[in-house]
Amino acid sequence: MVRQSDRLRAGRSTENFDGNRWRGLISSSTLLIACVLLVSGPLASQANARADARGTTSLAARTQPGAVPQSLKLVIATTTDTHGRLRGWDYYTDTPDAARGLSRAATIVDSLRQANPSRVVLVDAGDLLQGNPLTDAAQRNTSNKTHPVIAAMNVLRYDAAAVGNHEFNYGVPFLDAAVKQARFPFLAANIRDASGKLHFASTATIVRSGVRIAIVGATTPGSMVWDRDHLRAARITVTDIIPAVKTAVKRARANGADVVVVVVHSGFGGPSSYDAVSAKLPEENVAGRIPLEVPGVDVVVFGHSHSEMVDS
Repeated sequence: MVRQSDRLRAGRSTENFDGNRWRGLISSSTLLIACVLLVSGPLASQANARADARGTTSLAARTQPGAVPQSLKLVIATTTDTHGRLRGWDYYTDTPDAARGLSRAATIVDSLRQANPSRVVLVDAGDLLQGNPLTDAAQRNTSNKTHPVIAAMNVLRYDAAAVGNHEFNYGVPFLDAAVKQARFPFLAANIRDASGKLHFASTATIVRSGVRIAIVGATTPGSMVWDRDHLRAARITVTDIIPAVKTAVKRARANGADVVVVVVHSGFGGPSSYDAVSAKLPEENVAGRIPLEVPGVDVVVFGHSHSEMVDS
């Protein structure tokens, strides 16, 4: 059984129910939001058995020796649309920014990990490599030094990030180079190359306290309009989010995932900012549809619209 038991917020969240299975939706800010899930009953018992069977080869055994309890909490912490905000400084006004910055999120993440050892999942919902003079300067850097945003996220030990539309602003080769520097996967189940193969991984699987967690990523098709020339040059296509996520989630469940988290760079709902009909593209903002149309999803993390969603 997976259900929400509590929330720790530095942002906003919402959730809904379909009558049978809890569906959680998290819309995070540049700071951080954390959703706490309670895993109990048969699922926890199965995770316990797997951890015992793996012994010291499992992440759970390395970080928390002994059996997994019959119920445990998983904390899913997330950021989105950071746009290069690292150290709480506004480079446009050359003044401190007291509201945003990964350095501020880092203190929360450290506290969460200390309070919940081997039970924290940290993800980002995209738009992180572009957005301020710092990222512009990083784009012009021709050395082999790690991109400053990637370096910061490596230090925070992110588990995965969805590809955002602004990741394409400096071209696909620049993005691919940044991805190689990351010690976490960039995910997009709906981006394919000319041969039909995924350009990025669709899913990352991690283990927390014996619980196998699949993280599925996807991004808005709007990049086919906003960064059309970059995508054409790289011969990659961004397809419809819903069917791509549905395929990836089904595969993750078949591969034994206990919990499935979808991290998507897409608005909750509403009309697209482009004419989807004339552009012949899928809709831009579909995060709210995922819990209703994709079976097997436990939590949806989304960003893109730069808007706060109050609790329902």
